[in-house]
Amino acid sequence: MLKKVYAFLMVIVATILIPGVVGVPLGKSSTKILIPQLPSVSLVKTQSIKNPNLDIIVQNQEQITCLAKNIYFEAATQSTAGKLAVAFVTKNRVDSTHFPSTFCDVIYEGPHYASGHPKRDRCQFSWYCDGMGDDPREGYGWRNSQSVAKWFYDHKDRLMDITDGATHYHANWMQKFPKWSKKYKKNVTIDDHIFYKRSYNF
Repeated sequence: MLKKVYAFLMVIVATILIPGVVGVPLGKSSTKILIPQLPSVSLVKTQSIKNPNLDIIVQNQEQITCLAKNIYFEAATQSTAGKLAVAFVTKNRVDSTHFPSTFCDVIYEGPHYASGHPKRDRCQFSWYCDGMGDDPREGYGWRNSQSVAKWFYDHKDRLMDITDGATHYHANWMQKFPKWSKKYKKNVTIDDHIFYKRSYNF
């Protein structure tokens, strides 16, 4: 009898003095259950971090693609010098206050219909408004134009201009040259293009 009383008292004392220990009711097993004390966790609100460099990469790629198309349709069959000359004319316009400030805007400059299509024969580079498709054919010509455009765009601020600042050009095989060719300064002929610079200052 005394042993039972003693055991009962020990259970009560353990329940009171030892945190996390729960005694079981009389008549049940005397096994005790330990309740683990979990550390408190504070939730921290996180926010996504935007990478500004990603936007720059996307914008640059768009400009390179526009330049590659201009090189392809204007000088795909010409030498590397001929392709670079077209690229320089495009850049010279970008750098001029008389033209739009990006490669894509310079290349696609001109009146457009409400549908977004350019008006026929009223753009800056004839391939864009000649009524024909503007999707390059996969092959060496397009790959090479893309390669030249990428290299030029990445080094454009460190290159010597082989057109001497030209902002205009036309093919030398034209039966009738543009009217502006009589007013602008003729700079150089590269492959079958004649390059001109307008008399205004940049």
